[in-house]
Amino acid sequence: MPRRPHSLRPRAALAIAAAALTAAAGFGVDAALAAHKTISRSQASAVATAVNLRHSDLPTLKQQANPITPAERQSSAAVDACIGESSPSQALADIQSPDFVGPAPTQLTVNSETQILPSAGVVASDLAAIRRPHALICLRDALGKALVTTAPKGSTFSVSVARLPATLPGTDGVAAVRVTAIFHVKSGSTTVTVPAYVDDVGFAYGQAEVALDVVSTTAPPSSSLETRLAVLLVARARADRLNATHIASPRAKGTPTPGPSS
Repeated sequence: MPRRPHSLRPRAALAIAAAALTAAAGFGVDAALAAHKTISRSQASAVATAVNLRHSDLPTLKQQANPITPAERQSSAAVDACIGESSPSQALADIQSPDFVGPAPTQLTVNSETQILPSAGVVASDLAAIRRPHALICLRDALGKALVTTAPKGSTFSVSVARLPATLPGTDGVAAVRVTAIFHVKSGSTTVTVPAYVDDVGFAYGQAEVALDVVSTTAPPSSSLETRLAVLLVARARADRLNATHIASPRAKGTPTPGPSS
């Protein structure tokens, strides 16, 4: 579920702002989540990595490194605390995919993040927290604060957050939001208005919290793309070809819709 969209991290906020200035997210993967099998700390990173997006899912996009920096962890912890979610320090693993980036003018960026928590109960509590009205205020304020220092010079912007309808059968719950930032960028004697959209479609499954982030400028993200990728992530989370013991072994091989409208 959207613990905090990657757009709330300082580096991603900078990317959104830069995009605004320029204009003036296979099923044969094994995971240990099926039937809510218990995942240990030693297994968690391998499971999270197996669920996440990889370049073969989006071969026409450019892959870019997307590490979680200490500054991003700190800002994420602040957002989680505001929302009332579990502390990131509780996670057994927190792995995000590379960024997959498309060309201008839409400046499409897609990534995913999978967290493995100590128990399904912690995940359920996080899902309840992100569904409360106060969570939208936390998300809006966090992105607004990040954009203050990253928005194009001389520009103004507004930020809004709204829930998206989301249906992903086979999960323990879904939460989805769209963050919209409208930039007014001065270009000579004129002012250009550039919208940027961040869709975060997240779901819970056992000990896992999985989030799909899709960022685009000028137009909302494609609902068909989000549907395809969300279905793929659910399938990986539910894969049952290996149990938790096997996935930890060095010998191991590695018609729902999320609902966002474009």
